[in-house]
Amino acid sequence: MTPELFPGSRKYPLLSLEPALVPLSEPCAGHRIWMYTDDPADFAFGGNKVRFYEYLIPDILDAGPDFILTSGSIYSNHARVSAAVCAKLGIGCRILVEDDRPADGRTSPNIRMAEELGAETVYIGAFAAMLKIREHAEVLRGEGRNFFHVPNAGHSPGAVRAYAGVLADALMTADGLGVSFSRVFMPCASGTTQAGIMCGAAVLRSYGVAAPPVTSTAVGGPPRAAVRGITTLLTEAGELLRGFPEIVDKPDVRDCGKNDYGRPDGELLELRRRIKENDGIELDRTYNINAFYGMLKILEAEPGDTDVLYINTGGYTGD
Repeated sequence: MTPELFPGSRKYPLLSLEPALVPLSEPCAGHRIWMYTDDPADFAFGGNKVRFYEYLIPDILDAGPDFILTSGSIYSNHARVSAAVCAKLGIGCRILVEDDRPADGRTSPNIRMAEELGAETVYIGAFAAMLKIREHAEVLRGEGRNFFHVPNAGHSPGAVRAYAGVLADALMTADGLGVSFSRVFMPCASGTTQAGIMCGAAVLRSYGVAAPPVTSTAVGGPPRAAVRGITTLLTEAGELLRGFPEIVDKPDVRDCGKNDYGRPDGELLELRRRIKENDGIELDRTYNINAFYGMLKILEAEPGDTDVLYINTGGYTGD
């Protein structure tokens, strides 16, 4: 189970199944690819969004809100997990969907599941979404509503703490198998998870543990925007990380080559089918299959004979 790099942190356990480190059969220019992944049968289909809530729930319970206010795109895994968390805690959930309502009334599996779990969805459109979210929250405060605001994708300093142990767990498991990774890959949207992984790498190095470089492939926006988000978040997390090593790595974020968030094309769906058929792992359609594809393209341009780790950040795998 993921080690606790921040002793004394309050945590509300949601994940109960051991993550797995799985060797993949997908060929890639001589490299051997391993995948670190949560069990999809775990809480709300596992993944990084659940890890974030494990650390946030104690603060939510302290506040005693009537409902959580959060946001995400129509394909958001975070929206679905937020609804599942609220259902478990017995509080309301309002999701501001940063998309226009589909003209034909259809929506994504993530939003459908959130609604089935009791979440209220309000479509606010993608244009100036952050401004609309702030205005919505201000209106609620003016009305005296008792709510707890959770940023889109959990993009906050607390999430850095939640994700820091993921790399440590993967490396410890690999060491037990006699495997050493030359590089770590992962998807990147808001940059929250990568900020946590980079934090974990810095802490491990301070303990004398070799931590490989981390590269992400951006899905849902340009790499420069992700780098900006990661850098800002690490700065905001400075108080939380006091007493730990300074993170000197620069975020390495690359274009995934198929940056169409939540809309995999035929080539991606074929890659997804092949991984499921050959290795029994089903990558989510929101962004992990895009990011995995981006990693393959990077490695194909850099042939070698190394073991490479891909961190699967989870998400609903249905259609």
